Amino acid sequence: MEVALVGIGLAGLLLVVQRWFWIIVFFVAGTASLFAMLASIIHFQILGALGFMFLMFISYAFMNAIAE
Repeated sequence: MEVALVGIGLAGLLLVVQRWFWIIVFFVAGTASLFAMLASIIHFQILGALGFMFLMFISYAFMNAIAE
């Protein structure tokens, strides 16, 4: 059991230091923010939509900065 937990921890540590992993993470976060923004617009929650828009821009900016 302990060996499996150490193996999972090492695999997680290996992923954290990979560049492609963070590009995928920020892409998924930006896309989720995009869909939440669209849902907020549909439900007339404009301040929530603005917050999700800024979160989307920040996520995509981080993704682009890491990719370059």
